[in-house]
Amino acid sequence: MVSIYIALYLFLAGTGAGAFLIGAVVDMVLRFRPRAAGGWFERVSAVTDAGLILGPVLVAVSALFLFLDLGVPDRVFHLFLASTSSLLSMGAWAILVFCVMATLALVLGSLADGEGNGYEYELAPGKVVLRVCEFACSLVAMGMALFVVVYSGIFLAMYPSLPFLHTGWVPVLFVASALACGLAALIVTAFFRLASPGMQLATNALLPLDMVFVVVEVLVLAGFLASCFASDGPAGTSAQSLMSGNIAPLFWAGVVMMGLVAPFSVDAVCRRLPAPVAVVLGSACALVGGLCLRVALLMATERFNLVFMSALGFWN
Repeated sequence: MVSIYIALYLFLAGTGAGAFLIGAVVDMVLRFRPRAAGGWFERVSAVTDAGLILGPVLVAVSALFLFLDLGVPDRVFHLFLASTSSLLSMGAWAILVFCVMATLALVLGSLADGEGNGYEYELAPGKVVLRVCEFACSLVAMGMALFVVVYSGIFLAMYPSLPFLHTGWVPVLFVASALACGLAALIVTAFFRLASPGMQLATNALLPLDMVFVVVEVLVLAGFLASCFASDGPAGTSAQSLMSGNIAPLFWAGVVMMGLVAPFSVDAVCRRLPAPVAVVLGSACALVGGLCLRVALLMATERFNLVFMSALGFWN
């Protein structure tokens, strides 16, 4: 049976890191490209800034589900204290460093903003130090967020005993899904802040980007499934069960319809006819679809015993 804890861990970690990356990239562009302040980046920043807070919160919650799946406290400590360079340990450390650095960047930024306004305040030695430290923490947090987005897909794809996931398509699919889910989480968050100035305009400006993320995810998912069918082996059998077997209802209703078709359709319509409720429902569907994607992939995966060449359920 698939561990729902692992599925939630993969989903929340990817969504949180994706939301943070989107927010951090917009923030960096506005810092170093002043001309962008009057364009698209300035408009969407009202929504994307939430990713700098939402990101570390979701990633921290995802770590709790990872620890719950491990079950025994000794295994949790082993992730951090054992002298191993395993990708799982590296991922656990990346989550910890990301949450710490992202929080420090927020604190330092708040302190710098509270020092005062105006040109003379910006050049004050204390404020310069705060800004430099904030920038350094933000860069580290961005690097760790990118690692969190990528490593889970690499971790699942690196084992030959998991033929269905043992392909370079999986890390790319996880990155595409993380960005799509991260942006969806930001749009859902913005819905509860519509009273803030510029929030509706910012949300509408993000819809084309959301459509691009969905299209990329569709293309990568199609490439992944095509490669599995082309292999004509255990991976093809897993893909068959995903698309027409016992997992097909979850895949077609949860992943395809809710996670891909519904968000894209809502975005396409609401670009011309703004409807905040429809937009937030479409983004909520994208989040549900992102979770369904991870559950469906794990359910379709069979773990092969390379000694006896027997197929087992993924978590058996």
